[in-house]
Amino acid sequence: MPKNSLAKKQNILDRKEIPGDPYAYVYRRVDRNNRWFLYYLDSDKGNKHRFTLKNPDGTYPLPTKGGQEEAWMLGVAKFIELKAKTDRGEEIKALSFGSMVHQFLDKEKRRISSIPQEGITKESYRLIDTQSRWIRDYINDDKKEIHKLRKNTFMNYETWRKERAVQFNKPIPKQTTITAEMSCLRRMFKQIAVENNFIHQDNVPSIPSIKQSKDKKHRRDDLTAKEWEELERVARLYYIKGKTRILDEKYTIKKDAQGKYETISNIAFKGPRGKKQLVHRELSYLAMRVSMDTGIRPGSMRKLKWKDISENTTIPKEERKIWVNIDVPAEKTKTGRAYRVAAPIAKFLERIRILTKYKKMEDFIFANQDSGKQISERIWQNNLCELLVEARLADWRDDHDSQTKKVVVHSGKTLTWYSFRHTYITMRLSAGVPLPTVAANTDTSMKYIQEHYFHYRADESTEILGKGRKIKPAEESLRWIGSN
Repeated sequence: MPKNSLAKKQNILDRKEIPGDPYAYVYRRVDRNNRWFLYYLDSDKGNKHRFTLKNPDGTYPLPTKGGQEEAWMLGVAKFIELKAKTDRGEEIKALSFGSMVHQFLDKEKRRISSIPQEGITKESYRLIDTQSRWIRDYINDDKKEIHKLRKNTFMNYETWRKERAVQFNKPIPKQTTITAEMSCLRRMFKQIAVENNFIHQDNVPSIPSIKQSKDKKHRRDDLTAKEWEELERVARLYYIKGKTRILDEKYTIKKDAQGKYETISNIAFKGPRGKKQLVHRELSYLAMRVSMDTGIRPGSMRKLKWKDISENTTIPKEERKIWVNIDVPAEKTKTGRAYRVAAPIAKFLERIRILTKYKKMEDFIFANQDSGKQISERIWQNNLCELLVEARLADWRDDHDSQTKKVVVHSGKTLTWYSFRHTYITMRLSAGVPLPTVAANTDTSMKYIQEHYFHYRADESTEILGKGRKIKPAEESLRWIGSN
């Protein structure tokens, strides 16, 4: 017998088998102060494991023959737990909560890239790191093994998070902030604990979905004038051309010697498939422009066919090159009512007819260039997310992937395709268009617009508020505003 094997055998005292498994037993180890251990063999992977046996209160069985019965009962309980993990295909070795967080952060750090579409920015990583610290603070025990977390461990997180902010004299976090933290936690368990077989998906603690406030549910976010200008500009100059602006080592947009932004082309846009993707990008951009000039609902817009467009014969011929009528059939509306939209979108439709292969009256205006069917919801959503990131209005969300892209908007808003309709309504009202006209042109009620759409911005309403008045300016400097 080899010397090492003989030494190990001499260290084993008072061995007692676990029923039903010839390779599992409880024993005392001489070289470990005679403490009791469980030996367990993971036969599927051939891994040997030894676990110290102790009571839930942290005490150990007597390190003598007299402690065998107590140790054996603890060993049976531990064996049942390990056997269940083996049967589920989970790792026997436990994963601590702190280790899970560190592994997750290491994985995210490797994703940092100066190319917007290829990974995350340093700012995004810092946000993830901050989210992780809040979650670790909540658990308050990095050594806690994740399989020992209760199912309802995180159900009180929202209340705790707000109380903790007050305790540290910090602003109470928005619901979107807490939602992002729960999303980060969900990814930790999925990408580290579950994918590495430390626990099964069914044993992941329940991670709550944070409810939005009632006001948030009823009001849709819109774009400010500056946000819209930036979004439109980068879409036209870069996005529809398959280009992205690159960042320097300080993560600011790089410029060349002439002061122009440095860009790179995405190699995915080479070849027939790439060309179709570029067309879909430009169709998304043009859909955005149509939405901003009509207020039409996204669902109705995507169902539009060329036969739904008609000439406005009530205006001069020159204006007909600008304005067209859109007749939205009842079956294509949310309300079930047919209605007509007057829209200055003639040049956008003209560009679409140059781009698309589908020009017959029964064809969809925004058609998938492969099939002629409506462009899928996924393509619309992904293109909008990519554009928001390119415009530096958003960063990629923690749980986004190449198939389902998700973003966190810097302003905290929730920007969707519906936001263009909302922005149209808000801007038309701000420009002085009568409420009944806006309501009729967007197929909604005046009451609904007042309650759900119109965002009053005092700083942008001075021209209207001062209309018909002669107001004298202040004679002194206003530098005192905002000073202490």
